[in-house]
Amino acid sequence: MPSSKRPRILAVEDNSETQLLLEHLLKESYDTKVVPGVKEALSSVENGSFDVLLLDINLSEDQTGTDLLHLIREQDGMAQVSAIALTAYAMPGDREDFLEKGFDEYVSKPFTRDDLTEAIESTLNPA
Repeated sequence: MPSSKRPRILAVEDNSETQLLLEHLLKESYDTKVVPGVKEALSSVENGSFDVLLLDINLSEDQTGTDLLHLIREQDGMAQVSAIALTAYAMPGDREDFLEKGFDEYVSKPFTRDDLTEAIESTLNPA
């Protein structure tokens, strides 16, 4: 019986505690790679393919998750990759703002496994 291919997730998160949490919450269902910043994310995309990007918005003073999304989507074969904004921005209108900036889904911090899984599944299997 062939095993089904697990979706590959690239999570970019600069906070080490949140990195561990993401790995813990996602490891059972997804092939997850967690990296701390823009440089590592771009290197990961050059060296492998991913089904979903999970991008923290506040990555550094220089670049945001939105900047990173645009850089990744310029790479060969990455223009259509699904992207989820992972952010502490949770005010009215923030979700719409991130969707307008090119994200497919939005998860606000703090999040649960269900929050992440719902967002990931909705980008992998759009209605």
